Amino acid sequence: MLTKDDLVKGFKGLGLAAGDVVLVHSSYKSLGPVDGGPQTVVDALLEVLTPAGTLIMPTFNFNFNKGEPWDVRNTPSHMGVLTEIVRTNPESRRVFHPFYSFALLGKLKDELTKVRYKDSYGKESLFMSLRELDAKIMIIGLSYTHSLTFMHHIEQMEGVDYRFIKAFTGMITDENGITYEDTFTMLVRDVDRGVQTEVDPMGEVLEKRGVVKVTRIGDAKVKFMKASEVYRVTAEEMKKTPGLMYRIEK
Repeated sequence: MLTKDDLVKGFKGLGLAAGDVVLVHSSYKSLGPVDGGPQTVVDALLEVLTPAGTLIMPTFNFNFNKGEPWDVRNTPSHMGVLTEIVRTNPESRRVFHPFYSFALLGKLKDELTKVRYKDSYGKESLFMSLRELDAKIMIIGLSYTHSLTFMHHIEQMEGVDYRFIKAFTGMITDENGITYEDTFTMLVRDVDRGVQTEVDPMGEVLEKRGVVKVTRIGDAKVKFMKASEVYRVTAEEMKKTPGLMYRIEK
């Protein structure tokens, strides 16, 4: 059974350090048994980061895209138990976006949630902030295809022909309980062409080029990388081999 000390040692071994800004995509179950449960994992991350660091968890929920209302205070994350622990922490702050929200704890939580941007992956988004802050990305027990949302930021910034900007309009409720209609945009797959997200081939390239460090913590394969390096190398590789980021399903 994994202990908090085991997790701290594992995270530090990957390169996570005090003062880091880190986005964590996670499958709690992939770690195997953890003494104290999922809260122990969050506590271990925060211990390594110290109060000088910032923990970012994706709290994505795509029901808004299907016509359901979104409430920044109450709409749950669909990204796993660790993300819900951070979202429901009274000390956390949440990015105001009805499908690509994030919950944050730590030094930069207020700074990184103060801008209400409309475009999911654009220049004002948290994904851009990851680059500007030389932030890290950690993936616990998930494939690149099912976790590395940062790749869509790269696709939008570099320009691709297999995705396009789509607007979604619906009802949202803010921190003060005020509900109103608003519109947000996302770079979506061209489903008419049969485009399917497939990031694992690019992930393999990133590993071969030394951008991603991989280790095992408990039963989980854990990946660790710098967002700025992921951007630089992925942008290069996309130009050489565009098909590394998607597949066509007939």
